[in-house]
Amino acid sequence: MIGLTGGIASGKSTVTARLKSLGAFVADADEISREVMASDEVLRRIREEFGSGVFREDGTLARDRLAQQVFSSKERVAALDRITHPLIAKRLIEVAEEAQHTGLYPLVFVDAALLIESGFYRICNRVWLVTANTGLRIRRIILRDGLSYEAAAKRIASQTTDEEKLPYASVVIENNGSLEELIEKTDAAFRSELLLRNLSRYENSPDNDTYIKELMGNYGEDE
Repeated sequence: MIGLTGGIASGKSTVTARLKSLGAFVADADEISREVMASDEVLRRIREEFGSGVFREDGTLARDRLAQQVFSSKERVAALDRITHPLIAKRLIEVAEEAQHTGLYPLVFVDAALLIESGFYRICNRVWLVTANTGLRIRRIILRDGLSYEAAAKRIASQTTDEEKLPYASVVIENNGSLEELIEKTDAAFRSELLLRNLSRYENSPDNDTYIKELMGNYGEDE
């Protein structure tokens, strides 16, 4: 499993879409997190840890109330992470293995904005990091979300920097140019990842060059 991460307005979503179009399976950590948060086990443990006040009268979780408690201190954040992170990681592994066992996908990724911060990178064989210059990211947020310069800069400042993430990255895709350039870089990284994954098989193949060319042609060589 390959981890895919990047800060806000880095272009990670574009890379994710491109990977899917190339035939990769991409597990969305946010979707799996929501799934885990709705499970009976997690709801029970949240009630035990944070009290019944974070639930509505009908028994459903009031996420806004939980957020108020959780983000009041680092200790509260850590408490929720202890409840959810092991189960999210377990589910990510299950989903990735299910995809791999089908034999339908050349590569399997997990898309997680907080891949490094959450520690989920530890369940990945490799990590792709999408980066972009801070000034460019600010402009993208302003255009996309209609925020002021100060608000956009504050969002970026609240996240882990690219420099802090770099030591964890196996592949870095810089997105400081055009959309076409980002697609080209994603395609190149995808082909390289295929070659790396299948290297042992190539060594044992009676016709390595033909096999490599077929893979490159099948996954984005001419796109």
